[in-house]
Amino acid sequence: MITALLPIFFAVLLLGLPIFAALSLAVFVAIELFGSTSALIVPMRMFTGMNNFSLMAIPFFILAAELMRIGGLSDRLINLAKALVGWVPGGLAAATVLSCLFFGSISGSSPATVVAIGTIMFPALVAAGYNRLFAIGLIATAGTLGPIVPPSIALIIYGSVTGTSVGQLFAAGLLPAILIASLLIGYCMVYASLKGYARAPIPSLGEIFRAFKAAAWGLGLPFILLGGIYSGVFTPTESAAVACVYGLFIGMVVYRTIGPRELVATLRSSGLTSATLLLITAGASAFSWLLAITGTPTQLASQVLSLTDDPIQVMALFNVVMIVAGFFLDSASAIIVLSPLLQPIAEQVGVDPVHFGVITLINFSVGMITPPVGLNLFVAMSISKMSLQEVFKACLPFIAMMLLALIVISYVPWFSTWLPSLIY
Repeated sequence: MITALLPIFFAVLLLGLPIFAALSLAVFVAIELFGSTSALIVPMRMFTGMNNFSLMAIPFFILAAELMRIGGLSDRLINLAKALVGWVPGGLAAATVLSCLFFGSISGSSPATVVAIGTIMFPALVAAGYNRLFAIGLIATAGTLGPIVPPSIALIIYGSVTGTSVGQLFAAGLLPAILIASLLIGYCMVYASLKGYARAPIPSLGEIFRAFKAAAWGLGLPFILLGGIYSGVFTPTESAAVACVYGLFIGMVVYRTIGPRELVATLRSSGLTSATLLLITAGASAFSWLLAITGTPTQLASQVLSLTDDPIQVMALFNVVMIVAGFFLDSASAIIVLSPLLQPIAEQVGVDPVHFGVITLINFSVGMITPPVGLNLFVAMSISKMSLQEVFKACLPFIAMMLLALIVISYVPWFSTWLPSLIY
């Protein structure tokens, strides 16, 4: 049955069906043709996969991100980023990366970060003389910081399917996100120096203070959420609901940019996005369940460990597997399908589950900027009006930076484990 499952899945996927339909239909056909149980169990397992308290955080975080985006927070975060790093070589590009880091700490979503920052910064970069390919490649790649920096929707999914503490995962994602952002900013500085782009003047302390003051309401959200989680005031799922209330308050009361019409539109778009993601989660849950009941994780573990039990070699192999999987699966589906398979093996060779969660997330973040299903590529296409081939080509230098960060984080656990060890 398992031998037939993957060919059926890829065959259905090539027919053009959505990911969630391909996953669930592959399970249904495999059970119907080769299994001994009723295929009616498939919708039951799909419902069970969604019936998870931790997953309730996903629609709340999506709504909070939309409220922040239409509430005018993007402009304020970008102005703050310009004040902080806009004066260095390649300052506008560096500010783009920092803006994505700031907004990602609020949205927890990669495509949302690309939309919120890219729609403003892409025209600004092009107007400042930056190459269009450089600008869109930078934005698409920097958007991957969204699900890495806490709070993160992808880390919530990983925690729910592996039983790993979401709070520890949130803490573990901070330093790797800063490392990736630093590498991207360093590349921007070198690129701008070689091209001879003009530098902005160094801002005064007053200008920096005013930028901080304007963005303070938005920057306060991650501190409230993470502070509440680590102090035990509320759970990660409850923190997502707090984020929605906070975002609504800022948009309607503080900035006054959200009225009844904007609120209805935001609720509609957030509901559609959440439904799409949860449907994918349902299909992937049924897929993972079939793999689990057939003993595939155990068989895979024995086969891998029969080849080598060296953690360095095992992690190199898993990184290759996850990057390739990211070509064909969105990050949510890939996490749900592969994490229960790979994480127990990684733990057997001494890799901390929290550390492995961050490695998993970075691998699938690379998948967000690789065809054929990289969501950030399609969002970047709509922003820049470029073809898929052009946008992917533009991302290649930045993908190299992401892979460098992946290697460092994979083999230097300190980046992922130091902060959780301080808190827990």
